[in-house]
This record gives sequence, C-alpha cells and structure tokens, in this order.
Amino acid sequence: MTNQHAYIPLHELADLLAGAPTKVVRGGRAQDSLPVLSVRSLRGGRIDPSEIAETSPQVSDVARYRARPGDVIVPARSTFFTAAVLPEELDGVTISSTLIRIRCGEELHPRVLAAFLRHPNGLAAVEAISQSGAVQMNITVRGLGELLIPLPPWSEQERIAAMLEAADAAYFAAIESAELRRSLAGEVVMLAMAGADL
Repeated sequence: MTNQHAYIPLHELADLLAGAPTKVVRGGRAQDSLPVLSVRSLRGGRIDPSEIAETSPQVSDVARYRARPGDVIVPARSTFFTAAVLPEELDGVTISSTLIRIRCGEELHPRVLAAFLRHPNGLAAVEAISQSGAVQMNITVRGLGELLIPLPPWSEQERIAAMLEAADAAYFAAIESAELRRSLAGEVVMLAMAGADL
C-alpha cells in the first residue's frame, strides 16, 4: 500500500513572478543593458549560460526580476515546456517576460518541483492549465499557481533531491564524454583523409 501525499496549490508553496519585458540591444551594448535569461536559455532541464543575452529591461524596478540560486525557471510562452533550477553562478541574472520564476518556500524543494514539472504527469498538468495555441503554450502566473503539487515530507524531498543531483551529474558527464569521443573521432578522420599515419 502506498502513502498518498497531500496535493497543494503551487501558489501556497512558492512565490511566482513573470519576467520583465525587455528590449533587444542591437549594434553594441547599451548603457542599461543587462545579462537576461530568456526561453532560449532553457535546454534539457538546465540553463545554458551561453544563451544569456544582453538586453535592456523595460521596467523601473529591475531588482525585482533578478533570480536567485534555487529558483525554478519555466517558460511562459514557448513551443516546449521544461523546468530548470538556477545554479549558483547565475545569481542575480534578470529574467525576461518569456519566463516565469518560481521561488519555493520552506516546504517545497526546488529540485523536486523541477523534476515533477518535467515528468509526464507534471507536463500533463501544465498543459491542462495552459492557454495553448496551435503551436505555442502560454502559461500564466495565475494558472501555474493553481497547479496542484504532491507534497512529500521534507526528509523524503531531501532524499529525492540528492538522487536527482547524482542522476543529473552522471547524465551530463556521459553526454560530455560522448561529445568528446565524437569530436576526437572527427579529428582522426580528418587526419586520415589528409594522409597522416595513424
């Protein structure tokens, strides 16, 4: 027999905020430009630092839109949905209006929330609250806040988070290793084609 966890609306467990409207900086860097996360920054459940753009936030209170390590970042408007936890090295980065920032309270572990949102059950729940068009999902802070989240005890969440961190480390190490082997194989092919003795 399995224990059933309570399902709690996300807005009771976390603070949700839509990102800041921004203006693209063209032809160099504007004085007020900042590194800004956009939906392009979300890749495979991670945040890709190489996809952080320099843009000018179109708000007076920029500090409100700065993310902190542990914030869960999800797309507000996109052709796909994923969730990523902001790493330490991106502390203070501004989030654009293409994203929603979820700052978990003391009862909900961010890694557990991100994993739930990426799981098929979580994705189905998100799709049910999205205002989707033919191609693009549109998620609102209000709709996301109504999402019911299963809430295990904190000790169980800590065990889940540790397991997720270990699984992610192994997964991304395997990806990097495979990419390195592929790159080396390409170099060997080029050397052989150039007539080098191998």
